[in-house]
Amino acid sequence: MGILCTLKNLNLSFGYKIIFSDARLSILHGDRIGLLGLNGTGKSSLFKILTETVSPDTTSPQFEFDKNTGKDGPQYKFSVFMVPQELPLEENDDITVKDYIYRFYPELEKIHNELKKIHLELEENHENANQLIQKQKSLLEQFEHLDGWRLSQNFESYLKLFHINNLEAKVRNLSGGEQKKILLSLGFSSHANLILWDEPTNHVDIDTIKLYEEELLGFEKTFMIVTHDRHLLGRVANKIFHLKNGKIERFDGNYTAYLEFLHEKEEERQKLVTRLENTLRREDAWMRQGIKARGTRSKKRVENHGNLKKTITGFKRLAKEELNLAISHSQRQTKKLIQFNEISFSYTDKGIFNDLSFTIWKKDKIGLLGQNGIGKTTLLNLICGNLSPQKGDIKKAEHLLIQHFTQKRDELDPEKTPFELIGDGNDHVKLPDGRHQHVISYFESFLFKKGEVHRPIKTFSGGERNRLQMALNLKRAGDLLIFDEPTNDLDLETLELLEKKLSDFDGSLILISHDRTFLDKITNKIWLIREGGLEKFDAGYSQVEPWLETLMLENELIEKQVRQNPVKKQSEPQKKRALSNKEKIRLKTIDSEIMQAENELISIEDELAEFDFSSMDDDKRKRYSELSQKKEKSETELLELYEEMETLKEL
Repeated sequence: MGILCTLKNLNLSFGYKIIFSDARLSILHGDRIGLLGLNGTGKSSLFKILTETVSPDTTSPQFEFDKNTGKDGPQYKFSVFMVPQELPLEENDDITVKDYIYRFYPELEKIHNELKKIHLELEENHENANQLIQKQKSLLEQFEHLDGWRLSQNFESYLKLFHINNLEAKVRNLSGGEQKKILLSLGFSSHANLILWDEPTNHVDIDTIKLYEEELLGFEKTFMIVTHDRHLLGRVANKIFHLKNGKIERFDGNYTAYLEFLHEKEEERQKLVTRLENTLRREDAWMRQGIKARGTRSKKRVENHGNLKKTITGFKRLAKEELNLAISHSQRQTKKLIQFNEISFSYTDKGIFNDLSFTIWKKDKIGLLGQNGIGKTTLLNLICGNLSPQKGDIKKAEHLLIQHFTQKRDELDPEKTPFELIGDGNDHVKLPDGRHQHVISYFESFLFKKGEVHRPIKTFSGGERNRLQMALNLKRAGDLLIFDEPTNDLDLETLELLEKKLSDFDGSLILISHDRTFLDKITNKIWLIREGGLEKFDAGYSQVEPWLETLMLENELIEKQVRQNPVKKQSEPQKKRALSNKEKIRLKTIDSEIMQAENELISIEDELAEFDFSSMDDDKRKRYSELSQKKEKSETELLELYEEMETLKEL
């Protein structure tokens, strides 16, 4: 594979804080890079260096940024496009969805605006029409030369893929999730050979994440992605860059393989320690926890095909610094915490819930799902008492303590320091279990450095502020902890440590999260907001996921049918044609073909279910791959038989 670019002698610091120290990296054509690192270690800075919006420090030897000029082919020429976390939008901006792409291409935006101006002047029968037409022709040629038409068409195509159909809507009027879909469309439609994705799955629902994931798997461009979604990272990345101690460590393989590599590396280190200490207590020196790398894929709507999940071998967790999150609860013994009885709630222009009833019990760990804008945050506000229902009754246990971890960081005064924020004027923090801990020690337990405790909060990154908000919230005890997208802006190390503490938490939780791995490891119940009510499951996310995938597929089919078969005026019903002799014969034989295909699929699934992943060799890997492909082909063929049978029966 050809090299797109190489960075050498990379040094960058902000004040006393060193981000990069003589770091280097190479990006090859076809790389699918997962970028890891604690918040503040330089992920955003690396993106800005690659896009040349930030210049490294001047050093000797000097920084080198070697870019491929494309002499070996246009696909190897270095060009870069960064998809930011948030949609850049000016206040009172009236730009439409369709035109938003031009904000990222100044030359095209200038031509586009001039063409719009000429069009308006021509409509007014301007006396200089011939001159305007000639200018218009010249501008259109420039637009074509810059490949503006193809770029615009690709952008609109991806918008429709992500279900943004009103292209004339004002961008500022869209929800956060819809604006995020515009960013995803910008990334996929770019002509650049290197795409940088900065937390692309924040603030979007799980259905959109899966759509994004599938599109990314077929994406032919080189890309680098920062994401806390480990499930996504495990599927799409073929290389890992890990930012540590000012360096960029490289690993060739996906995220799951990287975890195994880290484990093996730590294991070797631990063996050396064991030999030096001459002790057999190696196991006791480790903190181990299984990581389940599960993959499910549901492309076709085929009922009665069994479970589409497959469980892959777990990896032992490597020993890490323990993030001492002081999550505690108030030792309440009451079993029933909150009860909703036939609750209805609506805003002036939109109904949200109708006759909603449920009970939250002690030790419930609930994953709250639903599309953006469907009412997840509204439900949390009803539970917390920030909103009152128009109908129905809410009962809460006496003196119930609820802690709500919101997406917003409105408790963080940007002018304060962490010392002032966490200590609130005192040198020690009182923890929920009654213990006292020094502010600096408590601050360090959230993976901050001691010297940063007196930095103004306004100088911290988004992820660091999220960690500070977590530190502030988790000082307080609660019978019910509510987390609204807690994984946004958290690096993977902090996320895994938070995940463990929430798993160990003995109280009740409600989580809104689009991180499937996070949900899978913590929840014991899943609630899905749908059509003004709740679909409730007494199971964790992995058990519910196949049903959710089927629901998503059904919704897609309904949307497709609506688009293909718009409502028409009622007319005389058309007579159905009679079956031909050939079709009659086919109808008699198709049942046996379906039965045979179903049995074949069951046989394949049984063999896959019995696979022993603990002793994989090349032959077994090959056999597993063949079976997986055969299973997918069998599912497709069976679906086609079902559809054929339904068509014949309708006739």
